[in-house]
Amino acid sequence: MYRPAIGRPRVLLVVSHPSVGAGLETILRLERRYEVRRATKLAEGASWARSWPADLALVDALLLRGDARADLGVPALVLAAGAAEAATAERSLDKPGGWVAKDAASADLVSAVERLLTRPSETSAGSLALFAIGVLLVVLVGLLLYLIWTAVA
Repeated sequence: MYRPAIGRPRVLLVVSHPSVGAGLETILRLERRYEVRRATKLAEGASWARSWPADLALVDALLLRGDARADLGVPALVLAAGAAEAATAERSLDKPGGWVAKDAASADLVSAVERLLTRPSETSAGSLALFAIGVLLVVLVGLLLYLIWTAVA
């Protein structure tokens, strides 16, 4: 599927309560920075995640009770009443990305979404890069020793 290089981040809301979902969708749409889709069930959310590749999912912790498992394939932010409920819900997600309180102010919600979207990716140097740094270090030490030897002699 083609995705333009520059575009608005896509946010998938998976919230069962229609009023809560509409409120969250309105808050995110008012920012004019996000494309938003809303699902009311986990199965519907997983279907949307496959057909409409989101950058982030906001999932209600109530939908993750029991044996429910959400394999959305994107980082997910949990909407929870507290830290204990969020910790339990995050175990049911394939890519948990933290949580935000259900009664959080709109600025806190947008801040949590932005934090998850702009989180720096963890990268490590590859073996070739480490080898090159080692070779450069050996050459530098050799040149330094040669400089000292020529100065003394």
